[in-house]
Amino acid sequence: MSSASTDNVNLSRLTTLLEAMTCNPGSDSRNDVDRLDEPPLKALPENGVYTIVVEVAEDLDVEVGSLGIIHLERGYYAYTGSGLGKGALSVRGRVSRHISRAKRLKWHIDFLLSHPRALAVGVVASKASKEYECVVALNLAKGGFVKRFGCSDCRCKSHLARLNCRGLEECLRLVSSVYKSLGLEPVALVLSR
Repeated sequence: MSSASTDNVNLSRLTTLLEAMTCNPGSDSRNDVDRLDEPPLKALPENGVYTIVVEVAEDLDVEVGSLGIIHLERGYYAYTGSGLGKGALSVRGRVSRHISRAKRLKWHIDFLLSHPRALAVGVVASKASKEYECVVALNLAKGGFVKRFGCSDCRCKSHLARLNCRGLEECLRLVSSVYKSLGLEPVALVLSR
């Protein structure tokens, strides 16, 4: 194999490796490390329902748009949404946007995840129709929820549930079990901390 061919193969492997490592490319304008060690979001379905597991490192009060200031106790929370379009409107696009620190604050989850003591640490997603978003959120809320969070476009009490679990892996198993109980096929990813 010629030197030029070897260089092309190596460059191709490097490009593939970098694409696999990078799920949140972008600027570092807000001193946000680009989270290059994230698993590739390509493992998630393009369209369907997703639940982001959020770790709140210590009790916090955060202003959340129209909801005003909300208080969250230390622990794990699950935000459920849907992505049924293409690109930025897909599951992958929505999750990528939510875990990015550099964004315009629009949705309730954006306000929460812009706080330095709240971090997206995991995600569960499945191919599903829009109505599953509310069904998943309702089933997760049985352990407690933040009233009116993330549900301005539906009649749910909340799309942010308090998870009663001791660690991330337990939280991902809990969320995945809700998806499975509804006949869905969940994909779970651990995000970097």
